[in-house]
Amino acid sequence: MSLAESASDRSVQHYELEKKILNQLLLLENEFRSHYHFAKKELAQQIEWINRLWVISQRYMHLTSTGLCCKHPQIYTSPIEESMLQEMAEKIKAIKNSNCRIYTSVKELREFCTIFEELCSQLDMAVESPFIIGDSSHKPLAFFIELVSDLFKYLHASILRQRYSVHLIEPSDCETVAKYKAVIEPSEDFEEYMSVGLTYCRCLIPKRIC
Repeated sequence: MSLAESASDRSVQHYELEKKILNQLLLLENEFRSHYHFAKKELAQQIEWINRLWVISQRYMHLTSTGLCCKHPQIYTSPIEESMLQEMAEKIKAIKNSNCRIYTSVKELREFCTIFEELCSQLDMAVESPFIIGDSSHKPLAFFIELVSDLFKYLHASILRQRYSVHLIEPSDCETVAKYKAVIEPSEDFEEYMSVGLTYCRCLIPKRIC
């Protein structure tokens, strides 16, 4: 095989790898958005549950602090208290189940990220192709490699924080309910960062090198 043929083969292999990476990047763009919209819907439902929890917690604290429930609170739990505790337990369980669904979605997202990272690790980044270095309309590949990593780390850390924080909710402490609500408040900055950053123009499909 001549040097020219060898160089041509390497060019073809490089092009094919760039094509795979671009396809995976476009797939990741959809997967990130899909997960984010799914998690956003779950958190909207969680906010409804946590708001209800806060109301019940306030009432529960009032009843137990005033001693209006019964004459012997240390040995007897009134039906009202039992009903409140049961509803709070149901809401907390629903939130935990919601977090499990979000966590499962994050794990699935991780698989797509891993494929992207493995493909990028095989690419010769020293080649100054339009796909790698970018141009006036397209960010360089290195930008997306870092972006994908940052986005996943943020989403993964968020769900871990939620799963931990929900275990701290106490029926007799409204502050713990308020703290969890603060944890799940949507971040407009992150949504904008993801929407603007994770957009790759599909017009820059790598062209085969002659």
